[in-house]
Amino acid sequence: MIQPATSRNLFLLAASFVVASATAFHAAALPSDESKPAGKGQAEAPAEPQYNKRGELKRPIGYERWVFVGANVGLEYKEDADDVEPAKEKKPVKLGDFHNVYINPEAFDHYVRTGTFPEKTVLVLDSYKSEEREPKSIVSEGLAPGRQTGLAVAVKNSARPDGGSSDWAYYDFGLDRTTAKAFPDNKCYDCHIQHASDDNVWVQFYPILRNAREKASKNR
Repeated sequence: MIQPATSRNLFLLAASFVVASATAFHAAALPSDESKPAGKGQAEAPAEPQYNKRGELKRPIGYERWVFVGANVGLEYKEDADDVEPAKEKKPVKLGDFHNVYINPEAFDHYVRTGTFPEKTVLVLDSYKSEEREPKSIVSEGLAPGRQTGLAVAVKNSARPDGGSSDWAYYDFGLDRTTAKAFPDNKCYDCHIQHASDDNVWVQFYPILRNAREKASKNR
């Protein structure tokens, strides 16, 4: 039976409304490109050093997801960097902070392939207080990382925006500083270049980097 023109138009309008509503609902249920987590089709932003207009380094974000290369407890350097003779009497090790060290993934991949640290290498030292006890008192002995005590960063950048001439620069963010100025070379750089085992980096303390360097040397 042929519908009257008015009824047919109302039916088509209603059907169009239902289809449009279903399409809109389906689109709203799907995450947009901006809300999707980074996957195979979406690369995350490179973990490169970021600076403000004054050439100060911005606090790294997301470094917890970088490559963990090693840790130490209470490691301190000698005040006199030229004094490399071992102590005559071994002093008892004092309780110190946990230092967890991370490197940005791009730099790590380059180091694994070549055995060298590229420009824009970023190393983060994340410090936590050593704790002998915890709230439930399940620990009978040993140490565990407690509250965060600071954040230090080293960056390799030959084109430093602060005008510095050394390729490596060192920064201390404390607990909550969002930006930091580079230390003078005589505070950090001179000691690193003299005593760190590979291009100003304390690779001798970081087993992940030590192993990567050995593999890279065998492949060359």
